[in-house]
Amino acid sequence: MLGKILVFDTETTGFRSDDEVLTLAVVDGSGTTVIDGMYAPARKSAWPDAEKINRISPTMVMGCPTILSQRAELEQMFNDPDTLLVGYNIEFDIRLLGQSGIRITNPNRHDVMLAFSEFRKVPDARRGGYRWWKLTECADYYRYDWGISQAHGALADTFATLYCYKKMQEPVYEEQSLF
Repeated sequence: MLGKILVFDTETTGFRSDDEVLTLAVVDGSGTTVIDGMYAPARKSAWPDAEKINRISPTMVMGCPTILSQRAELEQMFNDPDTLLVGYNIEFDIRLLGQSGIRITNPNRHDVMLAFSEFRKVPDARRGGYRWWKLTECADYYRYDWGISQAHGALADTFATLYCYKKMQEPVYEEQSLF
């Protein structure tokens, strides 16, 4: 039995193999914020396409440390064998953390996006298998209240992912006819 849950999300300079993490948020299974960090990328100086989505400008991270300054702490936390890592499209975040120098080898992972896709079972002819839903769509399905926060912020997305994860752990009761 795994002792703890860590839910995490990143915002990045993009999706390519040379992109890096700009923000990382981690909350535990009870919703307590463990990390809410902003980092200067080591190689990128601008990311206009990603900035339109995540609203993180080069000026905002100027003077921030690189994520590598927390490498030992992050790798120890993520690679604890008693920890279940939870994320929405978790392999993307793990890949981008790796590209930024943070190596995650913990095999205990739960991808809420894939679980939600399996739950909804909407075929995806282009990709094969089931449709991948956006976090906002999953959150809407479970009637998540974003409050004053907005999607595409690491901490806001982490709280939404935790909420959806918990909703998916609840029993599902099907309507049954009395006749």
